Amino acid sequence: MAYLTFDEYKQFNFQEIDEASFDKVLMRATMAIDSVTRFYLVKNAELIEQWSDWMKEQFKQAVGLQIEYIAKTGIETASDAREANTISSSTIGATSVQKSTSNNSSSDTQLYLSPDVMSILGALGLLYKGVIYVR
Repeated sequence: MAYLTFDEYKQFNFQEIDEASFDKVLMRATMAIDSVTRFYLVKNAELIEQWSDWMKEQFKQAVGLQIEYIAKTGIETASDAREANTISSSTIGATSVQKSTSNNSSSDTQLYLSPDVMSILGALGLLYKGVIYVR
């Protein structure tokens, strides 16, 4: 199930991309969102239909923001993000840049998901990681 159509994406006035690129990026954005939400919406597809119009709109905006993030940065996966952070040392004049080579400084989702998307998904309760306990 597609979370967002090309026409809906255009209505949000995010970065312009053509429809062929949109389809590819939509797949990556959907995979990222499904992964961070622990496939909650895949397992409970009917849940989206029960949401209020406001919640549906917020979720569609989150998907659109992730598509725009991928289109702007070119970062589609956590692996892409790790490769983008491989500068170990660079000097230009008196300015020096060094990055840590350890991969334990951030989680995979922090590497390839837009912070705006994480904020919206959190507000919608889709990032809850607790356990439901019933007696």
